[in-house]
Amino acid sequence: MRIVARQVDAPEADAPVTMLELFFDLVFVFVVTQLAGLVGASSSWVGYAHAGMVLAVTWWIYDGFVWLSNNVTPTTTATRVPMLIAMTCFLAMASSVTTVFGVSAWVFAAAYLLVVTIHSFQFSRSSLGGSSRGIRRIAPVNFSVALLLFVAAALGPVWGWIAWLAAILLLVIAGMRRFSYFTLRAEHFAERHRLLIIIALGETVVAVGVAGNGRLFQIDVLATFLVAMVLITTLWWTYFGVGDDERGLGTVEDATPEFQTGLASRAYSLWHVLHVAGLVLIAVALDDILRDPANPLQWSRAVAFGTGVALFMLGQALFRRTLTIGSGRLHLAAGVAMLALAPLGVFVSGFSQLTVSGGVLVLFVVLLHGQGKPDARTVAAEGSGTWGGA
Repeated sequence: MRIVARQVDAPEADAPVTMLELFFDLVFVFVVTQLAGLVGASSSWVGYAHAGMVLAVTWWIYDGFVWLSNNVTPTTTATRVPMLIAMTCFLAMASSVTTVFGVSAWVFAAAYLLVVTIHSFQFSRSSLGGSSRGIRRIAPVNFSVALLLFVAAALGPVWGWIAWLAAILLLVIAGMRRFSYFTLRAEHFAERHRLLIIIALGETVVAVGVAGNGRLFQIDVLATFLVAMVLITTLWWTYFGVGDDERGLGTVEDATPEFQTGLASRAYSLWHVLHVAGLVLIAVALDDILRDPANPLQWSRAVAFGTGVALFMLGQALFRRTLTIGSGRLHLAAGVAMLALAPLGVFVSGFSQLTVSGGVLVLFVVLLHGQGKPDARTVAAEGSGTWGGA
């Protein structure tokens, strides 16, 4: 007997983000915290590699639920309960992150499989455009990733990374053509991704607050605390303070339907993972710097700090270029400067690297504001390359 999923009514184009979606995103808060913990607990580059692999695989399916709620709004019992079950599975995945390459590998894989199953079934109920047909093309990829996670668990911590890399390679290939099958509500989609950026920024704020807890009476800790908040503020300003978020949404809304989905998938689903990865690295480095501001950093932490800011800037530059809302050259220059400052943290102190980096980013924001709103002809010319379009 064939089981046919009953379709749900298509949401209104301007339907807002629901309270359940905001509740669901609380799990992502813990995912980011756990990734920072995975990196922070490692004394070698292996921890960074592990965190990168976990982020890639988790982001793929978590972002898949952003697409799902964009098509199937959780406003009824039949749509809310599956999402709450998936939320519990994501929480189990997040709880397994720090030992996912060891004793928690099977738990992570099983939770991932349940998440993929719920995602596929619920998406098949969509009546928005052709999304219910589109999920039939991407579901085999999602289930294959879940299978590879079980293979990784079976191979154990020594060889399991091979299956993880295979899963990521599969996602890279699928990501090149995944989203053209689906229908999109632009405003809702952009809002969900902006909230994820806020969540990741929140992890850096928490890292600073926890590291400085009960120690702000020390002058060096207080100074580091304040400079760290200046740096975090410049990152917020880079994304939200110059209008990139609103102009980006406008570009997606104005795109024709055949181009809109591909444009949004690259600008948000693809490039925003760079923002998140960068903020995880920044949070880990800020925690180390605040705990002993006057001491030099290990190379791994100093480079992680510079790389984190560089990744955030790269993500924003690609976001701007993809949506043709401005040049990303200034962002790339700032990213390179952050990488160049890593030796300062190693040979002088973490506070020195943080302070100079914060000063450079303040200057960057001032220059970014000085650019003003980009000229439409310049933006069109700069966006005519391979990054733009659909």
